[in-house]
Amino acid sequence: RRCGFLSPLCFGSVRECVVLSALLPLSPVYSSAFLGVCSLPGCRFKDVRRNLQKDIDELKSYGIQDVFVLCTKGELLKYRVPNLIDAYQECGICVHHYPIPDGDAPDITTCCTILEELRSCLESNRKTIIHCYGGLGRSCLIAACLLLQLSDVVTPQQAIDSLRDLRGSRAIQTIKQYNFIHDFRENVAAHLATQDTVQRSVSR
Repeated sequence: RRCGFLSPLCFGSVRECVVLSALLPLSPVYSSAFLGVCSLPGCRFKDVRRNLQKDIDELKSYGIQDVFVLCTKGELLKYRVPNLIDAYQECGICVHHYPIPDGDAPDITTCCTILEELRSCLESNRKTIIHCYGGLGRSCLIAACLLLQLSDVVTPQQAIDSLRDLRGSRAIQTIKQYNFIHDFRENVAAHLATQDTVQRSVSR
């Protein structure tokens, strides 16, 4: 479902936010959850000229409470929104900043931390968005991993295809991101096994 309030026709601001709630497994916990993916608010780069305050006002008017920012600080400077995180916080939006280089994927520990915080937001019925620069690569990677974590029946390719259906064929942009999603469950299992081993050795 495309989120009309974030379309190019509304204030010319945050474009094509996609609500991912429809992808979430049907369960009492997530039945009313709101999760969206969008491009970088306030971006001013090349032919893109958006107004940060208007974008944030728009997000606030629709009740966005949490935002996961995956851009690096260098990107925020490049795209002329160096004070984005402060601007979110001043407006009462809770910021979860996990910088991931453009085209890259997070390490599995960071990914698990992001997903844990995302699930906490959804379980608390907090309206949440994820964004990187274009809302296609890193943001869709995290969204795909969330789908894999929430439903054992969803395959990695189904998760990728679902995001591409919603965000277009450019979603999940690099081989590294594609492989990360396909290896996600195996890497999470290895990560948890390592944690368990460490905890047992500490408790001895």
